[in-house]
Amino acid sequence: MPQYFNEIIKEGDFTIKDVFTEVKKDFPALDLSRIEPVLTALFKMKVRITAISYHTVDPGGKPVVSSGIIMRPTNRKPKGVLHFLPSANIDKFGSGSDALLIFEGVLAFLGYVVIIPDLLGNGVTKDTVEYPFLMADNTGRVAYDMHRAAMEYYPAVLGYPLQRHISVGGYSMGGSGALALVRHIEKENPPDIFVDRAIIGGGIYDLNIAFEEFVKTGFAQYPAAPGIFKAYDKWYHLNIDFSRVFIGPLLENMDSWLDRTHFRDQLTEWIGQDLRTYMHPDFFTTERNSEIKKLWDKFSENSLVRGWTPKTRILFSHASDDQSVPTRVATFTYEQFRKRGANIRIRLGKGGHYEFGKWYFLRMGVHLIMKRMAFWTRH
Repeated sequence: MPQYFNEIIKEGDFTIKDVFTEVKKDFPALDLSRIEPVLTALFKMKVRITAISYHTVDPGGKPVVSSGIIMRPTNRKPKGVLHFLPSANIDKFGSGSDALLIFEGVLAFLGYVVIIPDLLGNGVTKDTVEYPFLMADNTGRVAYDMHRAAMEYYPAVLGYPLQRHISVGGYSMGGSGALALVRHIEKENPPDIFVDRAIIGGGIYDLNIAFEEFVKTGFAQYPAAPGIFKAYDKWYHLNIDFSRVFIGPLLENMDSWLDRTHFRDQLTEWIGQDLRTYMHPDFFTTERNSEIKKLWDKFSENSLVRGWTPKTRILFSHASDDQSVPTRVATFTYEQFRKRGANIRIRLGKGGHYEFGKWYFLRMGVHLIMKRMAFWTRH
């Protein structure tokens, strides 16, 4: 009897042409005329995407049924397994189990099984569970339980086991989630899951460091902080008086603006990028007020850097001109882990948070291709 896997929600078959169709919908101004024929000719992979539901727990330990997707090639044998964490779903409508074909899943067309959890507050839980935004323990647990569900799905439905050796990845909030998953796997130390390598980019691994940088600059390209504060208030029962955290239009409209029914560009337009127009003046002082201190203390509890040293080989990637996630978050993480003897590397690049993300996905693709070549060399 499966402990994690619950049921198949829906599934569909896709080709690389379908990926381009979806990208054009989201980015109509993007010129793909040169690369589309090349990639269409190169990638002959057919991929089946299966949305499943599975059993996990919320941050309070209460059992909950969540969802995610499993992507697998159908016209050739899979070359390996990649567990990839999704980027931040500020709105609640774009999860894998809703859309099936999402940007992060493009890596499946390299011939890999790709597992992408929706995470709580998305997919089947989008209307029933408050999004535990950047809550490290729960993110790691929910992703791990999704992987366990996939391991049960394979023999029960497909008749053969999922490969035990995996790679782990994620960019932006997905980078934070990927590190949380690695930590959870190492904590559980299961005999049937082996992380060969983690390639992680653009993530917030320590919220205190991130917010120290935001205080210095007074600028955040993407106003994610309010959603984090709301999630922490809910799940830690902080009873925050938000009149001592926010100011201006955000304070007046927070219930409607932060209900996750609005897209990124809309929120950015409303909230802005200058923190001094929406954060309480005490946010920028060393003393802070009691309400902000409540949040700061919980940030410390959710650090993915302090109190743990990874055994897994990890490559961190980050833009040196990132204005959404301060670069110091990545360098601090690298320096702390390196001091403690972790097997890690870091690569910095240019382009800001979003343009650098393209390089990250390219690097992940190269890793998967090289891993596939190494597999065939050994066999």
